[in-house]
Amino acid sequence: MAAIFLASAIGAILMTRVNGGIALLWPATAIAAALLIRLPTVRWVSAGVLLLGACLAANLFIAHRDWPISIELSCVNVAEIAMMAGVFRSLARFPYPNISIGQAAIMVAGFGIAIPGLVALAAGAALYECDGAPLLASALQWWGSHAIGACLLGPPIILFSVKSLRRLASTKFLAQNIAGLVMVLLGCWIAILYVRFPFVVISVLLMIAAFRVGGFGASVLGLCSGLEIATLLAFGVRPLGLENSSGGVSLVGLPIIALLATTLPPIAVGLGTDAQRAAVRRLNLSEHRYRESMEHSPLGMLIADLNGVWGYTNIALQTMLGFSAAEFRDLPPGGPSEPEEWITSATRWQRLLSGEITNYDIERRFRHKNGHWVWTHVAVSLVRDEEGKPLHLVAQIESLEARRRAEENLAEERERLRITLVSIDEAVITTDAQTRITYLNSSAENMLGLNMNAVRGRPVNEVIYLMDPQTSKAAANLIAQCAIHGEVIRRPNACILHRSDGSFTFVADVVSPVLSNGAVTGMVMVLRDVSGDISAAQELKHRASHDPMTGLANRFEFQRRLTDLFKRANYLDEPAALLAIDLDRFKAVNDTGGHAAGDSVLRAVAEVLRITVRQSDIVARLGGDEFAVLLPKCPEARSMVLAQKILTALNPLQVEWNGATYSTGASIGLTMLTPQFDAATNWLAAADSACYLAKKEGRGQLWTEKGAESVPARAAMLLSIRKI
Repeated sequence: MAAIFLASAIGAILMTRVNGGIALLWPATAIAAALLIRLPTVRWVSAGVLLLGACLAANLFIAHRDWPISIELSCVNVAEIAMMAGVFRSLARFPYPNISIGQAAIMVAGFGIAIPGLVALAAGAALYECDGAPLLASALQWWGSHAIGACLLGPPIILFSVKSLRRLASTKFLAQNIAGLVMVLLGCWIAILYVRFPFVVISVLLMIAAFRVGGFGASVLGLCSGLEIATLLAFGVRPLGLENSSGGVSLVGLPIIALLATTLPPIAVGLGTDAQRAAVRRLNLSEHRYRESMEHSPLGMLIADLNGVWGYTNIALQTMLGFSAAEFRDLPPGGPSEPEEWITSATRWQRLLSGEITNYDIERRFRHKNGHWVWTHVAVSLVRDEEGKPLHLVAQIESLEARRRAEENLAEERERLRITLVSIDEAVITTDAQTRITYLNSSAENMLGLNMNAVRGRPVNEVIYLMDPQTSKAAANLIAQCAIHGEVIRRPNACILHRSDGSFTFVADVVSPVLSNGAVTGMVMVLRDVSGDISAAQELKHRASHDPMTGLANRFEFQRRLTDLFKRANYLDEPAALLAIDLDRFKAVNDTGGHAAGDSVLRAVAEVLRITVRQSDIVARLGGDEFAVLLPKCPEARSMVLAQKILTALNPLQVEWNGATYSTGASIGLTMLTPQFDAATNWLAAADSACYLAKKEGRGQLWTEKGAESVPARAAMLLSIRKI
């Protein structure tokens, strides 16, 4: 920028130099200010230093000024540039280069007239103080030259854009634009030489050209014309009526007002032309978009005249009804519809035309080209001109066939869903987002013992009470969890549902959210009655752990209970006893009465054991005629009493079967749990050994052992055996 400033300043000094006058930097100031306005970013300090240096160099070495006046004039020039750039970058910021005529007028007033005028006073005062030059004359000369520079050189820079330059230099317009420039320059030269009022002729030529080249082109033509006039004037060629200056080559005497009045109006005309072209482009674009949106709209679009004759129809409407655009235009008023339907529709159109209504919509049918009827939804409005006069009617026509098919499919789907919900055994309960019940299927009504009318709108937790069978407390609230997490929640274990009549059943439940745009709008709760499954599972569990003949615990269950009791009693230091029972003379019963009689005897033994022991004791049939009893938390004295009761009840035990009486007895071995037993199997082996000895020593007896160190196996040695 400093180089451009220096070069333009040198040219200006050479052109404006007057004997005994001053050197003015009018093009340089305008160029620098305009560039600072248009540059996106400016480093103000460095720009100011460079411009001040260039201006000082021009005054010192080209204009041959003394240091004091050179410094003062340089500061004035830089101040003028700073004022122009500051005002139009901060106070009056315009959308350069796309400024309006009004904004251009503001720039001319400030950039071209007001700021140069204010600065001219400071420059005249500086010249008067240093050189003694006339204050008013110096100020007017400064203002005139700087105003010309701002109005000639500023607009091309302010209005410059790559798009405008490409348009001027495009192959389509380049030849015409060069021819126009030549004609303007030639006309300007002829007018200066031969016309009494040449600036009027030059202005007319520039305005004619401005209609074609726009604002930027008009500013370029104005600059070329102004430079031509200044050059002719500098070399002594002056318009008719102007006196030749006596100072040699100079611009003194140039009619500034006339020059500005010649070059600035064409720029305004060009800006107006640009604005009109932009408006036309926007209008064309808007019309193109409107036509494209009409033509490719998924809805049928219709433009009809005020008599109801269909004019414009888009592709969607042609596809919907099977007619071409030409065939639609040949149809009578109302298009492909029944005459009475058109009469009804025309009545509504008349209400639009009268201004009673502004629009209306209705469902009506049109006949397809192949003969079938198409139901549609029609929305009609009226288009008026600026004066309110009706122009034509616009209608949007939407086919309802797809919607009706969708509604029919939806109704069928709802019916299938209803039948499905009625048919399934699971209870289905739906709620809204606030967990209020909105639906129960018949299975849910039967399971809950409530009908839909009794529970509609009630919170689901008020209607359905679920209990955890393990803790006998309220089960976890799956509805709340589903509402919070928005995902399917399934309870891992069955829970108990309490019915309204006080009964209960086991159910498995799962809750699923109903989502809409990621938000929970409702929930579906499904309850499945698993009472049968629970009973079957309990039955299987009972069969796996109990003897099917007697109902007592089997060997597997007894082993498990024995191990648990052994661990617990040792850990808590609780007393416990173990009875091993073996029937006497049982083989004789099987041999004489058969297995059926033996089974009856076994069931009788089991019943005696159940009613004799405590409720907390465990009775088991280990197999054949072998039984065992676990006595937890039972001291030795109490154990002996219970064992004696059992011995008394079983000796003898008489059972009748098919008219015959069978008598059996039992031998019992009792072993207390002591620290000497390091395993449950050893404890059982000791009891078996005691029972064996009781049977060996005469049957029908109770044997026990005391003080054993250890009993490693069934054949373990007994340290002391005592017969009772």
